[in-house]
Order: sequence, then structure tokens, then C-alpha cells
Amino acid sequence: MCAPGLRAVIFFLSAVYLLAVPTLPAFAFDGATLHLGRVEGADWHADGIALQIDWHALTRAAIVLQADRAELPDPLGGLADVRLECADAGLTTGEISCPEGTLSVNSTRLGKQHIPVSFRYHWQGGRIEARLTGVRYAGGHFQLTARHDSGHWSLDLDGDSFALQQVIQQAARMGYAVPDLEGDGRLALLAHLKGSGAQLTHASVDMRLQGATFSNADGSIAGEDVDLRCLADISPITSGWRVALDISGQRGAAYLDPLFIEVPGQPVHATAKFDWLRQRSQLVLHELDYQHPDSVVLSAEGRFRFAEQLSVELLDVDISAGSLPAMYDTYLQPWLTETAAGSLDTAGHVRARLRVQEGAPVALSVNLQEVDVHDRQGLFGLEQVTGKLDWSDTQQPESSTLSWQGGHLYRVALGAARLEMESVGNAVRLVRPAQLPVLDGALQIDTFKLEYAGDQPLRWEFDGILTPVSMQLLTAALDWPEFGGKLSGVIPAVSYADGNLAVDGVLLVRVFDGKVTLRDLQMTTPLGLVPRLRVDARVDNIDLEKLTRTFSFGRIEGRLGGRVDGLLMESWRPVAFDAEFATPPGDRSRHRISQKAVDNISNIGGGGVGGALSRSFLRFLEDFPYDRLGIRCRLENGVCEMGGVAPAEQGYYLVKGRFIPPRLDVIGYAERVDWEALVSQVIAVTGEQQVVVE
Repeated sequence: MCAPGLRAVIFFLSAVYLLAVPTLPAFAFDGATLHLGRVEGADWHADGIALQIDWHALTRAAIVLQADRAELPDPLGGLADVRLECADAGLTTGEISCPEGTLSVNSTRLGKQHIPVSFRYHWQGGRIEARLTGVRYAGGHFQLTARHDSGHWSLDLDGDSFALQQVIQQAARMGYAVPDLEGDGRLALLAHLKGSGAQLTHASVDMRLQGATFSNADGSIAGEDVDLRCLADISPITSGWRVALDISGQRGAAYLDPLFIEVPGQPVHATAKFDWLRQRSQLVLHELDYQHPDSVVLSAEGRFRFAEQLSVELLDVDISAGSLPAMYDTYLQPWLTETAAGSLDTAGHVRARLRVQEGAPVALSVNLQEVDVHDRQGLFGLEQVTGKLDWSDTQQPESSTLSWQGGHLYRVALGAARLEMESVGNAVRLVRPAQLPVLDGALQIDTFKLEYAGDQPLRWEFDGILTPVSMQLLTAALDWPEFGGKLSGVIPAVSYADGNLAVDGVLLVRVFDGKVTLRDLQMTTPLGLVPRLRVDARVDNIDLEKLTRTFSFGRIEGRLGGRVDGLLMESWRPVAFDAEFATPPGDRSRHRISQKAVDNISNIGGGGVGGALSRSFLRFLEDFPYDRLGIRCRLENGVCEMGGVAPAEQGYYLVKGRFIPPRLDVIGYAERVDWEALVSQVIAVTGEQQVVVE
């Protein structure tokens, strides 16, 4: 790579030798000038060459070599106005030397330069040594020492204070593929190169980037106060190059989309050994070791092909130590942002092994040690997760175990559990039934199967039984008004596919001496930002006295039944349903309603009180008998179409009194009510607040 420059120097020194040295024993003269015109090699040429020698002693002379212009091979570029001066050169039969000289040149790569030069050339064997100092480049300086002997050469380059952005611009102009970065920072470079003829036989490079702050136009690459050192050792092999790298990040932070890596108190360190096979556009990674203190320690090997795009032929990764939360925040979360695991608080330790062939994972083993996982939105969480998960794409079964000490789903507490699983290909199944404690009950999982074939959406299904869970504990956990009862059910088939969860069985809630059954439950993106739920419900034989006492509504005695069809909730807020609740036909229980309950029903219904007795007289009574009561609401587009237990002459009956006095009817007149306003009224009356109804 440096042979053309060395050949030019050797040519010059040989010309001096031919001109001067053979004449020394015969006679002396004051000076001579030789016009050489054009000199060229295989990939370079120089024009307008002239050599002048002025003697001032038998073996001492002033030498001036000039060239009008020269074209050197890339990346050296072109030269003009070349002038090499040596005021006191030594010329003997053994060597020519110049302890102090100057090279003036106008370079297309380096601009105008006045470079101190020294050199020594031995006639016997053609050995040459040359040194250039103070060469200006990219805002800094470097010195270059070159040696050539019997076709073998070496170059030593020592440079400092190069401006990062200028180096990048120079490299781009020379045709190298480098990122277009804006910013600052300084580069130092120490390089040693050896070769034979035009062939590089070995290179060692020590480069350091300090105080660098940079970014590209779209922000996909950025750095802040980066201090990076890179050691490279390069040697040729039959079809390419063998490279060993040692990279150490001492300080700062870097963003390489989508990863943000910040250097802690200790350096981030990586070493790699690989072969770059030019003809096959293939990189063979023999060894990679990467250490990010308090985050991850990993090793890897593999093969990669660089054609139109990068493809992974083979990759083995071994994470021997992974520490959470740093490993999750830096290396996992950026790839999970669109999933349910995209926003987690984590703790614990992880070990893992991964194998990829032809761009697809074929084997994975993960070891979890006391891992805590909590969704930052409070959707779910697990504590002290321990276990070993093994998977491969073969038909050989792989066994896995997973256990945890506690957790939560939304605000519902989950107890300790253990799962034993088996994976075959792209499917995982539960080996034996498992029990998941839920508050004071449990979810008994009889079967579970998960499938994730190829590019198909994730799907899973299970069936089991929910043993009775205290509604008192459940409502307290969900921050609902507290009431008694039990939640239980047989769940013959729960399935999840393409973001949708469906429950084919019936959930039974025993509450207020009655029961509520839930059917056809379906959920979309249950752990997403906007979960959606659809369900049908039936209410049977609810004790109104227990219900109204729980919600501070005012006492009502009697029973209640009803239905909710097509309940649709988004982010746990109802957006559509068709509901009806009323006194069950043939109910023989005691029917009484308190003055407070009458007032609250009147406020909610937007109605008034009618009957044979005046309002002033009725206010002295504690409670009243009634025949039937009920309410209907069909919610759509934020508006509730209202109804009651029966039509009235004007409006509808919310409470229909008995025929015998004192008779009291509560009639609603509003046929369409804003849903949010209705909810606010219900909250107000159950909280014993004052409400004005117009």
C-alpha cells in the first residue's frame, strides 16, 4: 500500500548516486543539474522532474529535487509544486544521508505543507530510512517514519489532535463509507505497518477518540463526551484479512439506534477476533468477548454475509452474567417497546444461550435467578422468579420449570406458583396441572398450550377452575365499593390469538345472596394501553337490602334480577351495552323503600314523585311499600336511552307503588341522558353528596 511512494524515493536517491558518487574518485566539480522530465511506475507518475546538486565539500552537498506535479495511487491523491531540499547532505560510496531537510508540496489530500524531512540511503542492498515530522492533517499533526530494505518495508505513524469531523469529511472524499456526523472530538493515532512490495503483511493500530460529542442528521447515531480506545491487529490471509480488536469505552454515552449505552464507573470493554473474506463478502467471527459492568458479560462466535444486506449464517451467543435492571434497560427494552414487556421495572440476574442459523433462532436457554418484573403502568408483576427455560426448533422435547413467590394482575394479588413445561418445535405445553393462588382462592390450570409458529401471531389456550375468591378482597384490591360474596367458575376453554382473549366458559359470582353469571367474555390487547372487553351478564335474585346498604344508597328491601347484553369496555370504561334491572316476576319478598332511596332514585332518573299523597306529607314517613322497581339503559355513542319498570302516562316508572295508600310512584321523564353525567350522579348519591337535577 505504501510501495509507490517508497519506489519514488528510491528512484531519487539512485539518481543522486548515478550522478554524483561514481565521479568522486576522478575529479571534483561545484555543481550539476539533471532534468529527468517524466518518470512513471505501474500506478503512479511524476512530471517536470529536475535534480540539482551543489557541492561544498568532497562528501557534502546541497540537494534540491523538484517536480511540477505527480499522481499517486488512491488514497494518496495528487501532488503539485514538489520541492525537496537538503542543505547539507552526506554523499559517500556507502550511503547518502540528509539529517535535516524540508519537503514543500501542495497535496490534494493534505493541502500545502512544509515538512521537516530526514533520510538515509545505503547503496549496498538499497536500504532506506526516512522520517517526516510536523505533517498537518485535520487540525492536528503527525510524524511518519518509513523503512525499506530488499523489498520489505515498514511505516510508523504517530498522530495527535485530529478533529473528528475533519477526519470523517476527508474519509468521505476519499470514497470510504463512513457515517455523516456533526460534532467535535479529537483523535490520536499510533500505527505500525509492514509489507513486502505492494503487499501489506501486518498492521497494528492504536486509536483513541476523546471528548467526542456527535450525531448524524436523523439522530440514529449520537455520542456525548465519548472517550474510546481501539487497538487493532491486522494481517493478511489467503482470501482476505485476519483482524483482532480490543475496544474500550472509558467515559461517556453513545446511542446506536435502538441501543443507548452509557459507560459506568468502569470501562465497557470488548475484544474480537475475526476473518474478513473479501471475495465471499463474509465475516467469520472466531471470538467475541463483551463486558458492560453491572449489566452484561457475553461471548459470541458466528458467520455473517454482507451482500445487499447483512445476513446471519450462524451465531452463538452466551450471556454468562446479566444483571437487571441495567441489562433490560440497555439491551432488551429497545427491542420490546411494542410488546407487553416494553415498559418494565426489573431486578435480578439472568444467564442465557442463543443459537441462530440462517437468520432464525434454533435454540434458546434462559436461566432466571430471583428476577422481579413489574409493568410500569401497574398492569402485572411477578416477584422472585426463578427457573430454567429451554427451547429448540427440533422435535426433541425440552423441559423447563418456572416458579415465583408472588405477583399481581392489575391490583389483584397472586401467590406463589410453580410451572413445569415441555417444548417441542414452536409449541409449549404444561406437563402437569398447576395452581395459581388468587387472593384467598386459586386458579387451577388443568391444561395450557402456547404456539408461536414462524411469522404467525402468538396464540395460547388453557382450561381450568377458579375456586371461590372473596369479593370483599377483590373489590378492595380494585378500589371498588366493598361488598361480600364469592367469585368462582369453571373455565373449559380460554384462548388467546392475535391479541384477542376469549373465555368460552361461564364465570359465576355469588354476591348479595344472589348470583351474577358472565358469558362470552372476550378481551382485545388485555395488556395493551387500551384493553377492550366484551361480555354478557345475567343477574339473579340479588338481595337489594344488602346491595343498597353496601353502597350507602338508602335502604331498599326486595329482590333484583336483570341482564347486561353486549357490554363493551375500553380501558375499563363502558362505551356500549343494553342493560335492564327490575324486580323479578313473582317475587314474594318484602318490598319497602326508604325516603333516602326515593330521593336518590329521583335524582338519578331525573324524575319526580307522584301519587295520591302530597310530597309534604310523604316526607314524614321513613319508608314506603312498592310493587315493582327497575331501570333500563341502552348506551351508545355516550348517550343512555332510559326506561323503567313500566311506561307511565308521562315518562316511565322507576318505582311503581302499590294501590293501597300511602302510594308512592317515582317517575322518570328523561328519555336520553348523557352517560358521563349519569355516572357522576350515581357516584354523587352513593357518596351522599348533594345533587341538583334539572
